[in-house]
Order: sequence, then structure tokens, then C-alpha cells
Amino acid sequence: MTIFSRIFILSVVVSSSVAYAEDKRPNFAFGLGYGLLSEKSLMNIDFKINMPINDYLSAQVLLNSNYLITGSSKDSFAQSEFSSNWFIRNDYGRLGLGLGVSELQPMDEELKSERDIIGQFIGELFLGDFSLTTNYISTDTTLSNVTSSRFGVSYYFNEDLRTSLFRENYNVDEVGWRLETYFQPKKYRQVGSVGIIARTSDNYDYVGAVVQYYFDYAVPLKQREFEFH
Repeated sequence: MTIFSRIFILSVVVSSSVAYAEDKRPNFAFGLGYGLLSEKSLMNIDFKINMPINDYLSAQVLLNSNYLITGSSKDSFAQSEFSSNWFIRNDYGRLGLGLGVSELQPMDEELKSERDIIGQFIGELFLGDFSLTTNYISTDTTLSNVTSSRFGVSYYFNEDLRTSLFRENYNVDEVGWRLETYFQPKKYRQVGSVGIIARTSDNYDYVGAVVQYYFDYAVPLKQREFEFH
């Protein structure tokens, strides 16, 4: 399945979600990011749909696409992840299971694409201004900015400012640390956020920024992430 066909499927889901919004208030987010992965340009486009079912169940559809641009088609490529996750939750946390497809597509048309079925487990614990996150991904080979198993802690300085530290595992035995900070300004009715991300590891140092737009408003970042992250 190509990236464009996934976007089409996602748009169909969005259309159905809009009709459902007055009852369960689905949340739709779109993100654009850019950074340097080991001094090479890395661009990413993210789509996320969160669909509450009731007070204890919710579903999520994700499409994450990254483009590594090196200046040569031989080692430039796109990697994307298309997945669906299902959660049980309460006021103190949530547990989820997911299934999806990860695909690596070289820019050189002579090279073959690689595709992998992925399963994942997501767990989050909410402790006031802190939250603990664990996320296990079944696939062994990933681009570090798309899919990675992780464990970490987040702290909310206020309802619209969060800093997180994660220990990540990707590309078989590759281990790294990820530090990120997200800020959601109230000035623009809380419809968007800005994130700064830094990661260090043996082979995949990364620094970059991401801008996210939410198709709702007046929802604090802390509340948004506790409900939809």
C-alpha cells in the first residue's frame, strides 16, 4: 500500500469521524517536522485520528511518514507507518494494543521496498503533573524517528508546557535517549503546538522541530494528551 493510498483511506476515516463528532468528539491532528538525522535532512508528516467510543474505550488511527534526504537517491528513502490502536482507559492511565504496517521505500527505483507487519503495546500512567509511558514495537528494523520502542517520563510545568525524557530502542540493538519539549500557546485558541526534539545514540543523533495543528480548540495540552496522546 502506497503512502498516497493510506492518506486516502485516512481521509475517508476523517470524513466519517466528522459526522460522529457532536456525540463523541473525535480528535484529528496533523503535524509537520524537520530535523537533522546524523547531519542528513529528515522531514516528517504525521496524521492522527483519536476516536472515543465511550468513557473507557477509544480507537486511534496513525499515519507517520518520514523522508530521509541525503542528496543521493542511493541512500535516500521514505519510511512510513500505518497503524490502528485500541485502548481501555480510566482517569489514571490507559492500556492499548495496535496492529499496522511499516514500509521502507528507497528513492532509487532499482531498489526494492521493505515491508513489515508491526504489533505494539502501549501503556501510560497519569500521576498528577507526571506521566509514565511505555511502548513496545514488535519490528526490529526501524528509522528512529518513525517507530521505536520506548520507556520514559513526562512532566507538565503547566497545562500547556510538557518536557519528556525517553529511553528508546530501534534497529535491533540500537539504544538512545530522546528529550522533547512541547508548548501549546493559548494565544491562538490552543489549536496548535510546537515541539523541539533531541536524540542521541551511537548511529542516530537527531535534532529537530515539529509543528502540530489540531482540528479543535480551547483544549489544554495536558488534557489533550491525557485523553488522546
